[in-house]
Amino acid sequence: MANMNIGTPRFYPDEVSYLMSRGVAATEFAVTASNTGNKFMGTFTTGSAAELFDLRPLNKVTFDTSADTDAHVLITIDTQSTSKKNYIALLNHNLVTAVGKIRIFAGDAASDVTAVDGANADTADITWANDTVIEVVNGDTTTAASNDKSVVVEPATDGSTIVRFAEQTNRYWGIQLEGNTTNTGVATNGTWGSTDAFVGCVMIGEYFEMPHSPDLDLTRMISYNRLNDLQESHGGQRFSNLKTIGRTATSTSKSPFTTASNQYDMYGGRIIYDMKYSFLSNTELMPDEYDIIADDDNFISDVWNKTNGNHLPFIFSIDKSSEGDNAESEHIFGRFANNSLDMTQVAPEIYNVSLTVEEEF
Repeated sequence: MANMNIGTPRFYPDEVSYLMSRGVAATEFAVTASNTGNKFMGTFTTGSAAELFDLRPLNKVTFDTSADTDAHVLITIDTQSTSKKNYIALLNHNLVTAVGKIRIFAGDAASDVTAVDGANADTADITWANDTVIEVVNGDTTTAASNDKSVVVEPATDGSTIVRFAEQTNRYWGIQLEGNTTNTGVATNGTWGSTDAFVGCVMIGEYFEMPHSPDLDLTRMISYNRLNDLQESHGGQRFSNLKTIGRTATSTSKSPFTTASNQYDMYGGRIIYDMKYSFLSNTELMPDEYDIIADDDNFISDVWNKTNGNHLPFIFSIDKSSEGDNAESEHIFGRFANNSLDMTQVAPEIYNVSLTVEEEF
């Protein structure tokens, strides 16, 4: 959408953070330890496995890939159930500078995702040649492996990457970071460059598309509230201390969906979207039953419950068609401003709701 105009928004909540907020141990989401025989490298130069899932993209986790250039970093995720998944995101990575790529595989058994290159994955669970992987942001090349057990994603630039695919219910997922020098695409024997690879945040889950566009009287804001400290002297003179301009952009780290490499080439302020939705059906908002989470697709089940209101941030897209080249500006890493969802009935089983999404830094 040109000029950041809102169409039909998408929400990308994170399944891992939701699970940890509900008591699942962080050890269920791990980086495979170093093993020369299996070509795994689990040595961190900064950060830890747990910090890959802390939803703090500027808190980089760096791997010692320059010391073992043919090793693979394997991130394994146990989603605890057959909940639906249809996207994976890596925020604030340097895979182009580090000369790396992303390999994704999944299965219904833990052993399906423990082998290098997804060799143990079962094509009865998922056949990647039959499940098209679509670039949402900065996943310019996606290629299914010849054995159909994995799919490789090659970002075009450092920054943030999102890919989506048909809904899957596999419980176990592997995200392998591997070198891409000389052997691009699905080749399994590429090597890393001389710069250590890092990732700020890994997200996986099911995105939710709103059933239609919000009402026309929406508000879009770029706010410097709480970013600067404006004071006035007794004589009426004003002076301000700018605490932050908002997003961060350097040659080695970027806020989500920022493509600049320095602060002066980047727009400042906090983006805020204030939206109203009229005449949503009760099935678009609420699950059939509220005693246990079921397989319903609705806003409460897929978004509001997954974020625990405004507890957890998420990725927000201004329109479902915001995909492909230059789609970064149509996404923000955000959080709900409101901590209660007020649903006003305006007709039998028809409701109005208001949502405010604020950008996170």
